[in-house]
Amino acid sequence: MPDKWRLLWASGLDGPDIVAYPMTAIEGKILGISPNTFLLSGFSKYSISIGRYQDLDLAIDYAKAEQRDVDVVRRPIGGGVILIDPVGSRGLGLTVDRDFFPSLDAAFRKVGDAITEGYKKLGVKDAWYKYAGDVMVGNRKITGFGFTEIEKIMVMQCIISLKDLDFRHFADVIQLHPEKFRDKRIKELSEILTSVETEIGSIPSNEEFKTAFEESFQEVLGVEFEEGGILDAEREIYQKWRDYATSPENKFAFSSMARFPKLKKLLNKGYKFVFAKNRKDREVVVHILINPDGKIEDVMFSGDFYCRPENYLKELENSLKGMDPTDETEVHSKVLNIFNRPDWEIPLVAPEDIVKPIIEAAKRI
Repeated sequence: MPDKWRLLWASGLDGPDIVAYPMTAIEGKILGISPNTFLLSGFSKYSISIGRYQDLDLAIDYAKAEQRDVDVVRRPIGGGVILIDPVGSRGLGLTVDRDFFPSLDAAFRKVGDAITEGYKKLGVKDAWYKYAGDVMVGNRKITGFGFTEIEKIMVMQCIISLKDLDFRHFADVIQLHPEKFRDKRIKELSEILTSVETEIGSIPSNEEFKTAFEESFQEVLGVEFEEGGILDAEREIYQKWRDYATSPENKFAFSSMARFPKLKKLLNKGYKFVFAKNRKDREVVVHILINPDGKIEDVMFSGDFYCRPENYLKELENSLKGMDPTDETEVHSKVLNIFNRPDWEIPLVAPEDIVKPIIEAAKRI
């Protein structure tokens, strides 16, 4: 008999709900309250969801987002900026016991296949999965998704593109790759992004969306869904996470401005602040504060990557403090100390992808 999971359909989520719904299922599972959950959702307003490890200050202009009444939330998983349009965006999410997937690699591949099959059921016959975390149509992206692990629970979230986004709501808010949103015409985005409407000429109904992905995930994962809502026992958990989603603790978890609040004073005392990033399959960004002796005072990593366990990333930052950032051999040794651990996973990021931006930043001292 296939495993039975809850199918949770939520048709009108705002920004805080993007965090609250999956986190309710996660904490519920940790407490033994909630079953494995497959979340399907629609949205009530324009929102921006940034990845767990992204630097808020590099990703968006937060003040302009507030002026435009665009919700900004940090989801509890990796990946990049996700723009949510209430007309054309729909959401998918999984909250499942870690041992359901044998590895993070297997989780990406299985879910990538399931999302691809869902698009095909909607008529997008040329959809294909590009590891890790992108679904494509030809050479254009239609969906990105990511995973994280929280207390032995695997969590996945992604946005399904039923209609091309209205970028006018985001053009002066997004700061990542600004040339895509400011200097180029919106028309040119069709060369790199697509949607169901663009591919088949119509927008699926909510019922068509729900049916296509319910069927594809059941078939690929070999499970059975039973539709249900948030449980009474989960209501208090839900409200707690909704409040957390709007809190500074969440939004500024990775923020260079929050991490280095006294930077101006330190620069006047002989400190130096350098920045570099390395972009291959995943972007790794490093900010380094150098003390007057030429040693690393503090360092912050951010980017659109996925990793687990997260505390190893903090451990790496701490291990680099007090080092000469130009000593490539020693920097490489510290990075390898993390990468050689059998439980460390960071798909599509190699040790040199972290070492390189550190050395590049050090050259700017």
